[in-house]
Amino acid sequence: MAHPDSDLNFEDSRIALAALAPDAVVLCASQRLARNLRRDHDQMQLARGLTRWQPLRALIPAQWLEALLHEALLAGEIAVTDAPRLLLSDLQERILWDRAIAATSDEKAQEETLFDREGLAAAAAEANALMAAWNIRIPDVGVRRAEPPAEVAALQSEETRQFLRWREEFQRICGEAGWLEAARYFDWQINSLKIGAGRLPSQLALAGFDRYNRQETRLVRVLMQRGVAVYELEQGLSATAQASVVALPDRNAECRAAAAWARQQLALNPAARLGIVVPELGAVRETLAAMLDDALDPAAVNPALAEMPRRYNFSLGLPLARQPIVAVALQLLALAAQPRKIAQEEFTALLRQPYWSADVSEADQRARLDARMREFLPPVFSLERALRFINNAAERGLGIMRLRAHLTDFQNVLAAQAARQSPSAWALACEQLLVAAGWPGERTLSSHEYQARRAFAETLERLAELDAVLGRISLAEACRRLAQLCRERIFQPATEGDPPVQVMGQLEIADTPLDALWAMSINDHLWPPPPRPNPLLPAELQRRARAPGASAGIQGEFAAVIQRRLLRSAPQVYFSWARSEGGRELRPSPLIASTAAAASSEFSHASLIETLAGSVVLERIADAQAPPVAAGEAATLRGGTGLLRAQAICPAWAFYRYRLGAKALETPVEGLDAAARGTLLHAVLQYFWTGSGSRGSRDLQAMTSATRLEAVEQAVDLALQEFNATLEQALTPRFLALERERQIHLVEAWLEIEAQRAQHFSVIACEEVRDVEIEGIAIHLVVDRIDTLDDGRCVILDYKTGNSVSNASWGEARISEPQLPIYAALALSSQPVAAVAFAKVRLEECGFLGIAAEAGLLPKVAAITDAAARKIFPQQADWDALLAHWQSSIAAIAREIKAGEAAVRFDNEKHLAYCEVLPLLRLAERNVQISQFENE
Repeated sequence: MAHPDSDLNFEDSRIALAALAPDAVVLCASQRLARNLRRDHDQMQLARGLTRWQPLRALIPAQWLEALLHEALLAGEIAVTDAPRLLLSDLQERILWDRAIAATSDEKAQEETLFDREGLAAAAAEANALMAAWNIRIPDVGVRRAEPPAEVAALQSEETRQFLRWREEFQRICGEAGWLEAARYFDWQINSLKIGAGRLPSQLALAGFDRYNRQETRLVRVLMQRGVAVYELEQGLSATAQASVVALPDRNAECRAAAAWARQQLALNPAARLGIVVPELGAVRETLAAMLDDALDPAAVNPALAEMPRRYNFSLGLPLARQPIVAVALQLLALAAQPRKIAQEEFTALLRQPYWSADVSEADQRARLDARMREFLPPVFSLERALRFINNAAERGLGIMRLRAHLTDFQNVLAAQAARQSPSAWALACEQLLVAAGWPGERTLSSHEYQARRAFAETLERLAELDAVLGRISLAEACRRLAQLCRERIFQPATEGDPPVQVMGQLEIADTPLDALWAMSINDHLWPPPPRPNPLLPAELQRRARAPGASAGIQGEFAAVIQRRLLRSAPQVYFSWARSEGGRELRPSPLIASTAAAASSEFSHASLIETLAGSVVLERIADAQAPPVAAGEAATLRGGTGLLRAQAICPAWAFYRYRLGAKALETPVEGLDAAARGTLLHAVLQYFWTGSGSRGSRDLQAMTSATRLEAVEQAVDLALQEFNATLEQALTPRFLALERERQIHLVEAWLEIEAQRAQHFSVIACEEVRDVEIEGIAIHLVVDRIDTLDDGRCVILDYKTGNSVSNASWGEARISEPQLPIYAALALSSQPVAAVAFAKVRLEECGFLGIAAEAGLLPKVAAITDAAARKIFPQQADWDALLAHWQSSIAAIAREIKAGEAAVRFDNEKHLAYCEVLPLLRLAERNVQISQFENE
């Protein structure tokens, strides 16, 4: 076979696997292909009836050359002084590129620009590898050449000149230390073979290479010069497949169709070997796995069978960092790396995770600790403060003794570490930290978890390899490097048996012909792949060298090679493409434009859910009725007016929140949240009006600006002192000063409104607690403030500091803001009420919002008899009628609660914006049911 990017031609030098000499070596394009060829060779020998045979030496080139030259080094064929002291790993190389970039770049420029050194280091390493692999030579502007000077200059952009400076520094660092990166190490290996080092086989076959770069071509030439017979391994069928194209609505539909096709093929021939090829396998892996489970292994839906052997296998694993057991280990080490600045969101998420400390026996108590931390701790805290909080919680009876012990040990191990150590020392410290934290938890690990733990241990050992290139570093840097290694290491649990369905990337090749193949996502934006030239190398030089990704033409030629290989991988091949993605219309790849179309309806199957739903008669159960409130329960219901408010808006809200006790977890905020600020304001106003004897309007009017400010400041200081004493950790002096200033400004603005009241009043109660029984249900009330007018009537006020304040429901049958109506109609029956109002105390706007028996009692508050009140109170003609309406409406809501009314029923979904139990209402399912009912 001739390759578009090489002068190698194997048209007359192809060999079958069975015809290889006993000492032959097969160099493979991937580890997976090498593994599968070794398996196929063993099966071939067994089929011939042999009991002993020479194993097939199928390796990737790097493995074979390393073993060959190591043997030559031991035999003295290569002088020790000629061998590099260290072959840099990918991460070591990028670290050195990062160092070279830092050494040759202006620090001020780095600070002033978006300078992603890590990204530049990766791009520089790729550019360096391309230069070596594809023999790219960048002309020196100062050297006399045949090209016109302008053309030469055009080949050196500012980015390229920077890269050349970095490369010079990189090679200087490597040269002084005797190190080589993979690209130059490959050249050293080829040169060693050229001078006669190494015992070579008589035959060598190449397998799975769709193109050969210049280094690989040179390797083949050197091997031939040394008398090795080089072949290309015969793979695939001799005849081109019967191909069809399937158009599907989107990628999800493609995954479902591919899974249905595999199911159909295995139903027809259980021994069939199938392949599914995906260009961007990582992007659809999880979706495709779910579809394949549904079609081929539906039993895997059972959690106990989650790790059961599948009838399919992915060639591409997942990053080790995504394995849950490893993710927890990295999160624990991240705590140690930043012990003074821990995000509560991350810490509480860790509390809910398994794989550390008493993750089984203390799971419930850890969940309770999570809720408490959200309520009392700020968004960011230190490990020391978290441990202090945990100690207090444990002493108050929370069963987290083992968690406390593990975190204490964790902190002690951390405290014993030096600030800067070598990566190998930090690897040992990380082990000790994880042991101290009780990782990997209490229960016995499953097979997959055990394999992931072992892979993590190996990765932790690899951290020691960075000693040579990093020196002494901080724990934060060590953890960052470890996480990077875990992200780059691809992990896949060992596959049991030989699954009939192989899911591969588009550049992979099956070791033996398949019975059928499905290639998906063959859209024009994915296949051929778009060009992606390296930004640090001249694009023209990359095109001349025919480097991968250099141009659309090169990508098209390469894709055509892959396409021909796919068409010889199985006698039947289906290509599918998606019509749309994210609302964007897509087109098929031009490489399948002339292929016959197949109907997409051929590839469908009922999902597990559809199968289960179709096998039984579904019963509809009305769940709107909860058990009635028992006699003993009525006196202990929690919630106060909130219970009646929730019932009025949506009965299910009241049932879940107040009868079952469900509630949302708190969201921690820095400093004070809106509720805390509201509580503080209540206390300030209480101290102002009643702190040193009861005050009223006459006292307010008698104050000068200075004396009023003094009284406000005194009230704020007392309230802040009392409030600060209740906190788990006191507010800082700076924060207290800012909050003090804010409260003074807010209360001063509010008192300006109070001074506008025409009727004199005296404040007789602030934050007064009252209990009232409504239809047998005990309601606990806290009245913000009660004023008495000169004629003996009272005005009831409810402070509001939020933006959402409305009295629109007071005239309706279902009163969604029942606090003031309950106070007026039920709680203060012994004293006549003249007006009720929300006192809006906000920096943006202060004022009253309510209703009064007559005009002029409160600024801008209408009387019930005014025309302005008719919009809200169309049925209530006078004050007595309004009070009677409130009594009857609230009593009706209370009777609903007592009867167990718990329907998901509401007038406007916007009214549920602050519902703490919104997920339990299952509004999406409700909408589907309503739609189905309307269609029946």
